[in-house]
Parts: sequence; C-alpha cells; structure tokens
Amino acid sequence: MKLVKALKYLFWTIYNIWFYILVLLFTLIIILPSFVLMQLTGASYKHFYSAGVLWSDCVLYGMFMFPQKNKSLKTIKNHAYIFVANHVSMIDVMLLVSTVRENPIVFIGKKELEKIPIFGYVYKRTMILVDRSSNESKKRVFEQTKKKLNSGISIAIFPEGTVPDIEVELAPFKHGAFTIAIEHQVPIIPITFIDNKKRFPWSFGGLIGGSKGSPGKLRVKIHNPIPTRGMVKDDRVSLNEKVRSIMLKDLKSG
Repeated sequence: MKLVKALKYLFWTIYNIWFYILVLLFTLIIILPSFVLMQLTGASYKHFYSAGVLWSDCVLYGMFMFPQKNKSLKTIKNHAYIFVANHVSMIDVMLLVSTVRENPIVFIGKKELEKIPIFGYVYKRTMILVDRSSNESKKRVFEQTKKKLNSGISIAIFPEGTVPDIEVELAPFKHGAFTIAIEHQVPIIPITFIDNKKRFPWSFGGLIGGSKGSPGKLRVKIHNPIPTRGMVKDDRVSLNEKVRSIMLKDLKSG
C-alpha cells in the first residue's frame, strides 16, 4: 500500500510540474510571438485571440485532457456576450477559451496576476484588471468593459470571485457579472465545468482523500444565452440566482 501511495504522489508531482512546463513552453512559442506581432503590426485583439485558442488547446491536450461539450454555442457573429463559469482549477481559463473559440473574449481578472513573470506582462496588456479595494479601479473596469463590448468582444467572468475551498461545490456569486450584463443590455451565457476540480484541483497541497490531478475528459455544459434586454439594475439579484441555480444543478447531476 505504501508503494502504491508513493507512486501516486510521484505521478501527481510530475503531472503538476508538467502542467507548468506546458504553460511556459506554449506561452513562449505561441502567446509571446503573437503578442509582439500584434503590437508591431497593430493587428486587432480578435487576431491575437486565435493564438489564445491554440495555446489553450495545446495545454489541455498536452495534459491529456479532452474537452467534451454538450452542444455548440448559439451566438451571433460579432455580437458581444457575458460568459460566466464556475472557478475550480487552473485549467478553467484554458477550457473557457477553448470552448468559446469563435467569440473572442477578454477576462476580467485580479490585478495581482500581472506580477507573474512573462504571463503577467501579456495579461495586463490584453485583459481587464480590477483592484477590488479601489473604487477608481472599478470605474476604469466599467469604461474598459463598455469599449470591449461595443467593439464586439465578449467578457468572461468567474462570478465566484475566487477559487472556493475544495469542499465547496459552488460558492455564492458576486453581482459584478450580472450588473455589467444588465447595464450594457448584453446576453449572459452560463457555462459549467463538470470535471475540472477532479481533473486538476487548484490546491495541489492540501487535498485529503481526493484526486490531485489525472488525464481524462472535461465535460462542458453550455447553456443558451439569457437576454437582459429591458432588465434594470435591481434585476441583478434574480439574474444572479437564476444563473447560479442552473450551474449548481449541472454540478449536482454530474
């Protein structure tokens, strides 16, 4: 038994290290050159996004993880949407980009991530960063979001705000994504990741009695766009509850 346990931990350690190697490798050979080219030529973000899709696919398939969507996205070309998904793993970003292939998305993410070497440099120049402790930062997010949506670029948000503890199935949602969707009268599309926590848990260290990462399928539950046309700010609470209920049902049904 001790040998089996030791072999499992050896595999998990190698598997986790392999993830970081893949991220660094494909960032250097795909993302960085595409970003530099975009800066030099003035190419649009939509062209850069195709490199992000390739990067995401390479990392996921390099980890022997295989996305399985329940259906195709029902979106209109050049129309903007708000995409929301549950947040449980470091592969969430890759899987969301891989899923939303035809609709360029920009993430609203934590400002702290800009400190990550190489990745952070590109991240802060292509994504919308928010400092939740600063009201001024929140105002800038609103203006940046408006600009992106008006140009046909969709916004991606993890409404839980952070990765919850491993035992939490789905943390309460913050209102940000729903407020943005209503303020800009943009449809919101819920996407549920069924297997991400099992395939590659966020916290490699503190897991007890659970999987610490393994190859396999990544089921993605895509839902139809929920229109926000005619909604007002007070509707953000009911919209929040509706979307969370949809995603929680997906997770409970497995």
